[in-house]
Amino acid sequence: MKTRLVVILTVFSTAAAIGEPARAQSSITLYGVLDVFTGYQSAKVGGSNKSLAVLGSNGEMTSRWGVRGTEDLGGGYRTTFDLESGFDPTTGTQQNAYRFFDRQAWIGISAPYGEFRFGRQNTPMFAWSGNLDAFSAATYGSGYNNFANWLARVDNDISYISPKVANTQIEAHYSVGGKAGTLAGNAVYQVGVQTNQGPVYLALAYLNAANATNTVRVQEIMAGGNVDYGSGRVYLAYFRANDVISATTSNALSNPAGKYDPTVGPVGNKAGNYHSTYSVSADYRVSPFLSVGAGYAFIKDSSSLGNNARQMSAIVNYDLSKRTRLYGVVSRLSNSGTAQFKMAGASITTGSFLTPDGGQNETGVQIGIRHLF
Repeated sequence: MKTRLVVILTVFSTAAAIGEPARAQSSITLYGVLDVFTGYQSAKVGGSNKSLAVLGSNGEMTSRWGVRGTEDLGGGYRTTFDLESGFDPTTGTQQNAYRFFDRQAWIGISAPYGEFRFGRQNTPMFAWSGNLDAFSAATYGSGYNNFANWLARVDNDISYISPKVANTQIEAHYSVGGKAGTLAGNAVYQVGVQTNQGPVYLALAYLNAANATNTVRVQEIMAGGNVDYGSGRVYLAYFRANDVISATTSNALSNPAGKYDPTVGPVGNKAGNYHSTYSVSADYRVSPFLSVGAGYAFIKDSSSLGNNARQMSAIVNYDLSKRTRLYGVVSRLSNSGTAQFKMAGASITTGSFLTPDGGQNETGVQIGIRHLF
């Protein structure tokens, strides 16, 4: 990984250094996140009570490094790109060994009437979810993240992002299915809108993913927002999906490509077979550096499985600087039926969490540090 990183950065540095005009009209930014935590979880696993103490990564944000850039083409047009790779700072390994830029890899054209992007991209649901939750849709404490399980990003994606009009922006995505003779097979369609109106933020997003023969579709919808009441925010969030997302049957959307794979998990074709997640949370700014928050989330399984679950959590954030934060979380998750929902954080890797037995509860405590660069 180190050799490839040096080569990539050398290429970017050389390209940026060719001639005064190029430097004047282009910009390249190296950025990243380092997030490490100590965590404790306890649950009944394999019929007996188990506990797990870990030094883990990616509690509040996924550790990553990335390179983004723009080139001014004149007349209000710009070339844009973003390459982003996740890694585990506790071991120094890539987050996903099978691909280098596992998070984002796209190039785009920005114009006065909006921006078009082509490549592997974040979904609106993932990009906006942190605005709907006091836990930033991460950490052990985010019941919204642990239950909703939205699709984070999609390969082969073509997107349009509108300019902001009255503080409102629209996104539309089409992920090419790559199946001969059809534009719909294995395709993923998305549309979303977000708006800021004074102290109120609102977001709505929809995803529709077809299987290879375009005979079955995964459908997901996300809605919610927050209100700034002066000393903090109150958050409301909703998510609904027809793929059965309890750990007993898995998720029909195969990550990281985001395509519907029937071998991974089933879709509820029967009318009314949905998982619906509801979340309410709030935070309070004790000082410019210290905030506290709490939340409650509930997931309702309308299928015959009846795999409901609920979670209550609290969080403390302390900002040492604009870039460095300490955070602490305590949480309790309760499963019903044979559900096996678990506390997963931003993108915690296998071995850093426990999966409870069906219908069993889980307790979690997490203390972490996050640095932005």
